[in-house]
Amino acid sequence: MSPDPAPGPPPVVMPAEQPALNQMSEPARLAGVFFSPGKAFADIARRPRWWIPVILIAILGTVYLNAFTQRVGWESVIRPAIERLPNSQTMTVQQREQAIATAARFYKYLGYGGSAVGTLFYVFIVAVMLMFIFDTMMSASIGLKRMMAIVAYGFLPLIIQTLLSMVVLFLKDPDEFNLQNPLMFNVGAYLSPDSPAALRALGSSIDFFSLWIIVLLAIGVHAAGRKISFGKALAGIGLPWALFVCLKTAAAAAGMQIGS
Repeated sequence: MSPDPAPGPPPVVMPAEQPALNQMSEPARLAGVFFSPGKAFADIARRPRWWIPVILIAILGTVYLNAFTQRVGWESVIRPAIERLPNSQTMTVQQREQAIATAARFYKYLGYGGSAVGTLFYVFIVAVMLMFIFDTMMSASIGLKRMMAIVAYGFLPLIIQTLLSMVVLFLKDPDEFNLQNPLMFNVGAYLSPDSPAALRALGSSIDFFSLWIIVLLAIGVHAAGRKISFGKALAGIGLPWALFVCLKTAAAAAGMQIGS
C-alpha cells in the first residue's frame, strides 16, 4: 500500500477588496457638518469637494434676495445709505430720487446672479487667505482644493441663517424688515438705531452664525492640516477676524465723523 501523498501548500485566499474606510455619502457629509463636524471634516479632508455646498448656498441666497426684491424692495436699503452721504445735502430732490432709483434697479438685477458669483468669490478669497496663514506661515500643507472644501462646508450655517431670515421676511411687516440685520442673533440687533455707528458695527459683528462658522473652519483646518491643533487653528482664524471687526468699527466711526 503506497503512502499518502504529502499535503500540498494551502490554497491562497485573496482578501476581498475593502471599500474606502469610513467614506460618507454627500447627504451624510452635509448633515455631519452640523451634528458631527469632526467626522465630517475628516472625510472632507480625505475627499475634498467644494462645489456642492457652494451651489446650495448660492441657490438659497438667490431665492432670498429675489423674495426681498419682490416683498420689500431695495429702496428701503438704498435711501438711508444715500441720505447719509456727505454730499447728499447738496443734491436736489430730483437728483437724489434718480440716484436711488438707479441703484435700486442695479441691485434688483444683481439679485438674479450676484449671489452665485458672490458666494464662489467669497469662498475662494477666504480659502486663499487661510492658505497664506496656515500653509505659508505654519506649513500645514493643506492646499487650495482642500482649503476651498473646508471653507465651503464651513459656510453651511449660512443656509440656516438664510432660511430663518426668509421666514422673518414673510412674517414681518415689509416696512420694518432690516436686510442688514434681519435676525436677533447678534448684539447689534438689540442696540437702538440712534446708537453710534461704530457701536452698531461692532455689535452686528458679534454674531452667533459668524462664531459658528469660525469654529467649523477651525475644526476643518485641524482635520486637514499637518500638526495644526484645534486651538492653533482657532487662533489662526479668530485673530484675523477680530482684526477685520476692528477695521470695520473704525471705518464706521470715521464715516460718522465725516458725515457730522
